[in-house]
Amino acid sequence: MPLYEFMCAKCGSREEVFSRTVQTDIVAPKCAHAGKEPGHDMRRIVSKFAQHKTMADQLAEAEAKFGQEVDAAMGPEPDVGRLARRYESLAKDLPE
Repeated sequence: MPLYEFMCAKCGSREEVFSRTVQTDIVAPKCAHAGKEPGHDMRRIVSKFAQHKTMADQLAEAEAKFGQEVDAAMGPEPDVGRLARRYESLAKDLPE
């Protein structure tokens, strides 16, 4: 079941046309922006290929792309041990 993509030569708007079989003759759709202006001819173009990625691939790509920015924005990790000792020292004067 092919999906054909068309683009207007004048304004660049895109439309997709679905076909049940490859043998079906495809008629180019009309441009949505075509009013009385001439030159809004829809031409068939080559569609981009879709690449399906696993969740692991998506996470690795996001880490590679945004990891350093996130680390810079978040700052260094807190010292949990120091915070726990500070909490204990402050909590010893609290009533039970």
